[in-house]
Amino acid sequence: MAKSNANSEERGTFAKLYDVQEQMSRRNSKPLGRPRKKVQRKPTTIHLTQSESRKLSKLHLLVSDQFSVNRSELVGVAIEVLAALVEKKGEKAFEEIHLEDVESFRELVFDFMKL
Repeated sequence: MAKSNANSEERGTFAKLYDVQEQMSRRNSKPLGRPRKKVQRKPTTIHLTQSESRKLSKLHLLVSDQFSVNRSELVGVAIEVLAALVEKKGEKAFEEIHLEDVESFRELVFDFMKL
């Protein structure tokens, strides 16, 4: 009887065996789905007009032919470029011009870029 008690203690309980199986399966399994990007993005809702949505889709197709990119990364690049442009040229322009709406801001940005 002492021998059977020793054997049962060596074998362990089902819970211990299950934990070992869980740890082994976690080590060997690959994560499902697309690998995460290096930069984590916070989900944010943006509201685009049909025209803006079409332009974003067209830009996405053009750029994704060159390398893997998603639409949120393109929006991030646009925000960075616009912020840099306004920081570099905008302070003087904002002092000279009184902006009343988004359209006047858009015109100001296009004037900066000289398109």
